[in-house]
Amino acid sequence: MKAIMNSVTKPRAQVSCQEIRPSTVVLRPSGCLDSVTSPAFSKSLEQALELATDTVVVDLLSVNAVKRDGVKCLLAGMKRAVALGKNLSIEFLDVATQTVLESAQNNFAL
Repeated sequence: MKAIMNSVTKPRAQVSCQEIRPSTVVLRPSGCLDSVTSPAFSKSLEQALELATDTVVVDLLSVNAVKRDGVKCLLAGMKRAVALGKNLSIEFLDVATQTVLESAQNNFAL
């Protein structure tokens, strides 16, 4: 007679992988935000907005000029942040850029 062995299955260990994401991401572009640099900055801003759980800070202290394409990029980032329910803080921007962004924000009711 053959002995019949009952196979006993051991419970498998539960492994929990939790994605750790920062609550705040800070971007520090430098130079000029223009038609040449805005596409790369726009991509970085989009990635930061996706990564951060709460706030993205754009520190413009090292930016010496924000041209039309740079303003458009910042506006798009503001709209995206609102859509994602996140905060976008733009720091150390020049008065002219600040005026344009505030005007656009009021016109588009961000």
